[in-house]
Amino acid sequence: MNYLKYKENKSRGTFNFPVEFYFITQEDSRYNMHYHWHTEIEIIRILEGEFPLILNEQIVYAKKNDIIFISPEVLHGGLPKNCVYECIVIDMSMFLNNNICTNYLKEMLDKKIIINYDIHKNESIKIYLNNMFDCIKNKNIGYEFLIQGYLYVIFGIILENNLYIKNSHIDIKNKKRIEQLKKVLEFIEQEYDKPITLEDLASKTNLNPKYFIKIFSQMTGKSPIQYLNSYRIEIACNMLLSTELSITDICLNCGFNDLSYFIKTFKKEKNISPKKFRSSYVLS
Repeated sequence: MNYLKYKENKSRGTFNFPVEFYFITQEDSRYNMHYHWHTEIEIIRILEGEFPLILNEQIVYAKKNDIIFISPEVLHGGLPKNCVYECIVIDMSMFLNNNICTNYLKEMLDKKIIINYDIHKNESIKIYLNNMFDCIKNKNIGYEFLIQGYLYVIFGIILENNLYIKNSHIDIKNKKRIEQLKKVLEFIEQEYDKPITLEDLASKTNLNPKYFIKIFSQMTGKSPIQYLNSYRIEIACNMLLSTELSITDICLNCGFNDLSYFIKTFKKEKNISPKKFRSSYVLS
């Protein structure tokens, strides 16, 4: 999954079946999930280790065998710990045509309702979710029908048991903070290769820098500049593996103007130098 864009706009699966499956291990260059959001639903199954996730402003400590449901437009990300996990990302618009349940689906897609992240605590739902993951991995003939069928059953159980909240019930202050954070993240995505100051970031929220640092750190667990550098390092990882650019050029293309500082920051983030990072993946 391309976590290098905060708002993902990529196509999922095929035109007729817009569902994507991802298997992520520590060796995957996309292992760390930077904060992002998208219009599709995402379901994450933890196979090994732990995955502390932030969903909007809520911290969720996912562990082995947990399955986390993420509603459309929910800002999410986190740093896995010795983790192996799988993701299913589903474009729910495929269900909207000629569907008797269109009103319910539109409420979810329009963010009028947000499904509880921990619906796996319902034993019936957990069985169907696990069936979905096994089904999409095996891809036996007819699996597309089975996945759609599982989804209908899951949504039916969710509605029957009120496993969701109305968006209107979410605190207005929290909504505003989330939208402010999204603006900052979009700015970082668009301008990461240019000089960016704390004041530049704070200006996107109309907050004074001191208060902005406090709010940003509370929501992400990092200071704004730490987060900016972390994002730049993820871009650098992608460049190291997908281009033949020199490390100096990658340093400059990622917004760093000092090679030694870039290498120091890279080592702090990845516990390995850029050169060794590139060679280890090439050799593997």
